[in-house]
Amino acid sequence: MNNKIDIKICTEDMLTDLQYLCRTTFAETFSDSNSEEDMQKFLNESYSEEKLSAELANPESITYIAYKNNTPIGYLKLNIGNAQTEKCLDNSLEIQRIYILKSAKGHGIGSTFMRIAENFASEKKLSTIWLGVWEHNEPAKKFYKSKGYEKFSHHTFVVGDDLQTDFLLKKELL
Repeated sequence: MNNKIDIKICTEDMLTDLQYLCRTTFAETFSDSNSEEDMQKFLNESYSEEKLSAELANPESITYIAYKNNTPIGYLKLNIGNAQTEKCLDNSLEIQRIYILKSAKGHGIGSTFMRIAENFASEKKLSTIWLGVWEHNEPAKKFYKSKGYEKFSHHTFVVGDDLQTDFLLKKELL
């Protein structure tokens, strides 16, 4: 069996795979920390076909999907310019989403996604990469710290009707 990971730029014909990944990885990561009602409201609003299709059509966003044996196992969404969810840093790239199925974690996919983001930022001559991470997501915070990201602010992230705090982390590029 081939264990090679293929990473592809997500196109409209991959929308089903993207929606599966968005819903499944978010639920795997946060279901234990949120009510069923808040989770369903968030998943339905944030990851509808219409919303994801519009995101894919935005020229200032790019989404990558990782596949193993033609099965989607993770994804990365990057934003520049007006596609960024916050206007907090000049000349920057936002990592809006980076999620990997629990069953696929620990195989270097997250690190590969981070290299893709850094290469993308370098190609665009951007000086900073930033992202938001839930204040209680300890594994993710540890991962980002290991990649050189430091907290610079915070913002509110809404899951359903629940207001939560995300730490904003950034990494300056050389």
